[in-house]
Amino acid sequence: MVDGGAGNLNTTRKYALAAGALTLITSSSEEHDIFRIAERINPKRAFLFVSTLLGRHIPVDPLAHREALTELAAGVSSHLLQGPVFVMGFAETAVGIGAGVFDCLRLANPEREMGYLTTTRFSAVGSQDWFTIQESHSHAVDHIVLTPQPGVLQHGPDTTLVLVDDETTTGKTFSELALGLRKKSLQFGRIVLVTFTDWSDGRAEAALGGIFNGADVCSVSLQTGSWSWSAKLNREPSMLPVGYKPRQSPWFPDSKQVFGAPRMGITTSAIRQTGDQILSSLADAGLAPLSDKDRVLVVGAGEHVWQPMLAAEALSMRGIYTRFITTTRSPILKGETIRQKMTFPDHYGHGFWMYMHNVVPSEWDRILFFTETDATGLHKDLVAWLGQFEVIDGTGSVTVFSAAKKEA
Repeated sequence: MVDGGAGNLNTTRKYALAAGALTLITSSSEEHDIFRIAERINPKRAFLFVSTLLGRHIPVDPLAHREALTELAAGVSSHLLQGPVFVMGFAETAVGIGAGVFDCLRLANPEREMGYLTTTRFSAVGSQDWFTIQESHSHAVDHIVLTPQPGVLQHGPDTTLVLVDDETTTGKTFSELALGLRKKSLQFGRIVLVTFTDWSDGRAEAALGGIFNGADVCSVSLQTGSWSWSAKLNREPSMLPVGYKPRQSPWFPDSKQVFGAPRMGITTSAIRQTGDQILSSLADAGLAPLSDKDRVLVVGAGEHVWQPMLAAEALSMRGIYTRFITTTRSPILKGETIRQKMTFPDHYGHGFWMYMHNVVPSEWDRILFFTETDATGLHKDLVAWLGQFEVIDGTGSVTVFSAAKKEA
């Protein structure tokens, strides 16, 4: 177990939320915490662990993000069996960190056969749905697993299955994915559960015990602890926002597009993509040079996380002040953790709301917005709020929007 804390302090934290009280016991001191607490707009679970390293709700230094991924991968490496490795992440939150853990593992273990696959909320053009699972407490319960491209799927009695999520509280989502793999007649010799924060107090490992005959289960995380929730009596639960009727036809990812989430998988046999390669292609597409005097915010949209993070990392490596964040489908209340919030209709034509948190557009000299869709699909409210920004779409084209930036 990798632990980012300072010894076994077993400190207790209590958080008073509108819907109830959350109590945490953790082995880290508060100064070493890698999370904040926010309140979900969700009747199934009222609280949310907001990672300070993830880049989903709080802009993050991409180099700090990479450091955390490297630490997790180092922990995983010590648990690997002698055979291949199969890494999986979860949409939408852990698509990027799953790819990141895989990336760090392949760099540290270049001789290994490895594959990475993620769940998704979208069926894709050029691929078939392989199976589905459900995440009971999520704002969007259905997870689709697409048929992996050749070379991605690794399995067998000497294969290590690595499941990556940002956090775990019960292990149920991990177990649902493992059960889905078992139904496909796959076998693994070991399962490694990987999270930034593990609040399951051993329940996650227990939830996966016995799913694959003979496979042992272990965990790697940066901070651990346990939780308990006390709901306020007679309080009506907050309901999920009602969707809207989209005006455009629904978008579906295409396996052939240049920029997009790795829904059909990544293999170690494929050439490893780098942030410098991405920036070079964007320069060829007309992206204006970025200066080391610029403050740059790189934004990924929804599941489109990994390539934007690589671009942000490359900018940081060039000495440019860069932060990385992604939009999300998760509805959260404003408060101490979520100080700014922008709500806008999705640009996928599927009728759900999207959010960007803790961003003030006027604080940034350049905003690079990566979307898998066409730039014209971005809602006018989002465009007006961001003001001056550049869109990189799924084809790799660059479109510049120019208007006065609005405050959050």
